[in-house]
Amino acid sequence: MQNEQYRPGFHFSPEENWLNDPNGLCYLDGEYHLFYQHHPHSKIWGPMHWGHAVSRDLLHWEHLPIALFPDDNGQIFSGSMVVDEQNTSGLQIDDHKVMVAIFTYHSDKEETQGIAYSRDKGRTWEKYADNPVLDNPELKDFRDPKVFWHHDHWMMSLACGDHIRFYKSDNLLEWSYLSSFGEKLGAHGGVWECPDLIRFDDKWVLIVSINPGGPNGGSAIQYFTGDFDGEVFSCDHEGETKWADYGRDFYAAVTWSGLDKPLWIGWMNNWQYANEVPTDPFRGTMTIPRRLSLENGVLVQQPVEVDSLVEESVQQTVVLAETEAFVETVPRQVQVKVAVSSQESRFSCVLKGENGELIIQFSPERVVFDRRNSGDVSFSEMFPSVDTMPCSSIEKLQLLIDDSSNELFINDGKYVMTELFYMKGESFEMKWMNEGQDQLEMDVVTERIGALQPTGMK
Repeated sequence: MQNEQYRPGFHFSPEENWLNDPNGLCYLDGEYHLFYQHHPHSKIWGPMHWGHAVSRDLLHWEHLPIALFPDDNGQIFSGSMVVDEQNTSGLQIDDHKVMVAIFTYHSDKEETQGIAYSRDKGRTWEKYADNPVLDNPELKDFRDPKVFWHHDHWMMSLACGDHIRFYKSDNLLEWSYLSSFGEKLGAHGGVWECPDLIRFDDKWVLIVSINPGGPNGGSAIQYFTGDFDGEVFSCDHEGETKWADYGRDFYAAVTWSGLDKPLWIGWMNNWQYANEVPTDPFRGTMTIPRRLSLENGVLVQQPVEVDSLVEESVQQTVVLAETEAFVETVPRQVQVKVAVSSQESRFSCVLKGENGELIIQFSPERVVFDRRNSGDVSFSEMFPSVDTMPCSSIEKLQLLIDDSSNELFINDGKYVMTELFYMKGESFEMKWMNEGQDQLEMDVVTERIGALQPTGMK
């Protein structure tokens, strides 16, 4: 994986070929399992398998063999994973807890739900003999089951085209319908996918990916806050659409099972151009894992700390008069933290490579990403874009730049944008510019991050 163009240094990517949605996220005995939609024979989306990797710290990943292959029931589309602690399924046969994958079978005829199980911590897998466990009720889109334990039974959220359906089971093998949500709520510019129902103390959040129909075009994730009584989800903001990330490249994120606090990861791409991005020999990357909280009805995302990967740190206080700029050279893997003296500040950041520049403009009203000249943009007419996120103030920000991606977290993750770019060069020039006020004072911490590569298969 050395010297591969646009290969991320500290974000997960497959050894080669295609990757999209994260699947089967599960924590068991010190290991974070990451399964993912994978076409092992091409860099273009094709017959879906479940790729597999594990980590003990969410930063260092080990590739494992493909977990699930297509069979006579269809391709293996997205789904989730649980540890059947009480052996409700009867699939556990000794003292080792059984991991159960719940996934969508996709065929030319229909989509149904199946399960597979592992008795050796995810190293080998067996399909359930009586798949599918949930038949299709004559719906075109019927996929992406997300399952969790609720009181004394299993709950499933399932994406059904323009709404989410909820199902219940005592044993993971037999499911009964409870209710549906969303036909006339939220954004409906595209198909609903990859649901996740998450509890935060006395509130619930329903995650729904949508493609297309995002706030800046193409794929995106909306969410609903409200209440869930065990059967019905009720939204508390019916006239408002809430977006988890205003960037173009955050999709299909779901949470890990087996954890006390919500943690998720997303696919860092957009279906508008995912099959064409100029990476080789792989195509597709995951975001940094993010810890979730809910503050005043807002989903807050904070990236897992990369402090253990920091090889060099430079802290500077910068004072800029009107129209002045501060310029530094940064590596292709870098974390930048900035605190500004006034919430009313207006400033910009220009990240420049050998063949282009990425411009980010900050103001108390909005943040704007301009990637129309961000290096290689010729691979798709849908890629060059000016993307906007509304905000009410900017006190501090965090940039995670990893070769060809930029994840921006403002005010400790209350506002988030994720954007890809493809600029060449051994390093980047980063320029911070005062855009209007008499004086801009910034505390800037620049941390060079050591590049990692997953271990395992090869």
